[in-house]
Amino acid sequence: MNQREIKLLQDLCTPRQGEKVFSLVDLIQKKTIPLDLAAWLASKVSHGASWIVCSGPGGVGKTTTMRSLLPFVPADRRLGIALPNKVLNLRFERGCLISHELSDHPPPTYLWDQDLRDFFELGSRGHQVVGNMHVDHLDQARSEIVDVNGVPERQYRAANLFLFLRLEGQGPGQGRVDGSRKKRYVQEVYYTDGAMGHQRVYTARRGLLPEASGDEAHETMCADFLHDALKNPKRSIIDLRQRFLEWQHDFEIEY
Repeated sequence: MNQREIKLLQDLCTPRQGEKVFSLVDLIQKKTIPLDLAAWLASKVSHGASWIVCSGPGGVGKTTTMRSLLPFVPADRRLGIALPNKVLNLRFERGCLISHELSDHPPPTYLWDQDLRDFFELGSRGHQVVGNMHVDHLDQARSEIVDVNGVPERQYRAANLFLFLRLEGQGPGQGRVDGSRKKRYVQEVYYTDGAMGHQRVYTARRGLLPEASGDEAHETMCADFLHDALKNPKRSIIDLRQRFLEWQHDFEIEY
């Protein structure tokens, strides 16, 4: 991992306005993401899958969850931030382009209209595209991307993974409502390899579904890595990225 990538991850993961930055290991411990799903997602991302994290309400943890998967991006991908009017200004062939949000809301870093179309075009060219959306369901996400913004269906499918978060116990006051803690968790995950439409591969009630096929040996390696990381006090996003690249390298040599 070079200094440019380290600086980008540091900038992305600097806490703002009192927020806390959690890694995937932290989210496993907090039961936001179960370990088997975390290993499956890590394996997909490390094979080049793009991902979008969604929830209707704000403050549910979209950005935290989105960032938590960055350590598993392939070593040959150059990380970059996708900004309005600059989405296509790439100086590299294989990248992982991160959007702060796909939205028509006021913040100047959000992508919409032509910027959103450019973003998904890059996904269809083989770049990983990563972002967040304020939607509750896959049909809402597709409607905003395809119907409202005119992204072709083929390019929409370049976003391989859609993760939907849920927050239970919402309400005012110190993270508690009616005496119980708020609980954030992944409610559903959808996946496509690009050839077919997105299929539901995980629900919070049923866990990973039979449709969640993948590279079993690599998923086992990812699970072993996460088991090991749970015992390691160094678990920042940068720490995990550095260590995962080593594990991935050793796995490729072995297989």
